[in-house]
Amino acid sequence: MQRFPWILSVLLALALAAPRLATAAEGDAQFAVSPESAYGLLDSAIQGAKESIVLNIYMLTNRNITQALADKAQSGVRVTVLLEGETFGGEMLLPVKRVLEDLYLRFDQQSEGRGKFLVMTSQNKSHQRRFVFNHAKYLVVDEKKIFISTENITGSAFNNKSLSGGTRGWEIYLESKGMARALTKMFHDDADQSYGDVVPYEKAEFKVKDPGNNPLPPRKPRDVPLFPVESGKIKGGSLCASPQSLACIVKFIRDAKKELDVEHLSLPLVWVDHATGRRLPNPIVAEILSAAQRGVRVRVLLNDDNSFGEGGKDDAEDQNAPTVKFLREAAAKQKLALEAATFNHQALQVNYVHNKGMVADDIRVFIGSINGTMNSVENNREIAVSVESKDAARYYGKVFDLDWQLRAGAR
Repeated sequence: MQRFPWILSVLLALALAAPRLATAAEGDAQFAVSPESAYGLLDSAIQGAKESIVLNIYMLTNRNITQALADKAQSGVRVTVLLEGETFGGEMLLPVKRVLEDLYLRFDQQSEGRGKFLVMTSQNKSHQRRFVFNHAKYLVVDEKKIFISTENITGSAFNNKSLSGGTRGWEIYLESKGMARALTKMFHDDADQSYGDVVPYEKAEFKVKDPGNNPLPPRKPRDVPLFPVESGKIKGGSLCASPQSLACIVKFIRDAKKELDVEHLSLPLVWVDHATGRRLPNPIVAEILSAAQRGVRVRVLLNDDNSFGEGGKDDAEDQNAPTVKFLREAAAKQKLALEAATFNHQALQVNYVHNKGMVADDIRVFIGSINGTMNSVENNREIAVSVESKDAARYYGKVFDLDWQLRAGAR
C-alpha cells in the first residue's frame, strides 16, 4: 500500500483529470450536526423557500420534514422530490411507506400541481438504471442556496430533541448561485423520466414489510456536549459528485499542508469491483497515508463495525477494522504523525457514526454523502461540497475533537 500498484496509479491519474463542478465565491453559511441540530437547520431552509425546492434523498422517513415540504407546496412553492426506490435490502417498512404515501397524497390533492414526487428504480423493461444507488442527500432552495448533508432524512438523524440514539453526521447550508444552479441542473437531469429509471411515485413498486409491534428502545437526554446551529462565512467552495468523485476527494487530501481529520462511516482497506471481481487497495486510504508521509498530522476516526452487529464478518470490503489496523501499523513502522481509531458510539450516546466528512488545516471542510467504498465513489449518484472557511473548520473541528476525545480506547 505504501507503493502504489500500477493500476492504482493509473486510476488516480484518470481521476485527477476529471472536470470540476461549479464553484462558489464568498458568502453566508450555516453549520449543524446530527443528531442534535440538523433538524432545525433543515426545517429553517425549507421554511425560507419562496419559489422552489428540489430535494434528492436516499431515505425520507421524517414525518415532520415531509409535512413541511407538503405545506410549502400548498402555499405556492414548487417542490420536487427524487427518492431512491430500492434502498439497500430492498424492503420498506410499513410505517415508512405511510409517511411517503401521506406526502404523495398531499402533493396530489393540495398542491395544485406544484408538488412532484419521483422515484428512482430499475422497473423499466431492461431493469437498468444510471446509478447503482441514488444515494445523494441535498436540497436546493430558490436556485440560490444549497443544503448538503451526510445523513438521510430520518427521525434519528434529524431529531428535533436532544435524545440518545440517532447518527453522527454533518450538515451545511450555504448561499451560492453557481453551485445551486449546477445542482438544480443535475437534479433535473437525474429526475428525467425519459431514461426509464425514474417514475412518478404512484407508479413505483415497493416491497413493503410490516414490522409488527416493534417499539423503539427507550431514549434519554444526552449528557455530552451538544452543538447548536452556528453561522459563518465561506471564502469559496466547489461541488464533488459521484460517479467519478475520486478526483475531488484526492484533491482535498492532497491540498492538506499541516493537519487532516477524517471521520467516516465506511472506509474499507480494499475496493472490490463487483462487475469483475477485481480487488485493489483503496486509493483514499493510500492518499491519507501519503499525506502523513509528507508530514501532515492525520487523525482518522471510523465507525465501529460492531455497531451494526457485523463485527465478525471476514470480508474486509465492508469493514473498517482492517483500515484502522493498517494505518496504525504504518504509523508505528514509519514513525508518522498518523492516528487511527474507532468511533465510540456508546460514549457519544448515538447509534453509530454515519458521517463522511473531513477538516484540513483549520480552513477547509468536506461534507457529503460519499462513503469511502468503490461503489459510492464510482457507481452511485452522490454529492459533497468542499468549502474554504475558517468558521466551518472551527465548528466541525470542535465536533471532531469531541468525537476523537471519546473514541474507543481513549484514556
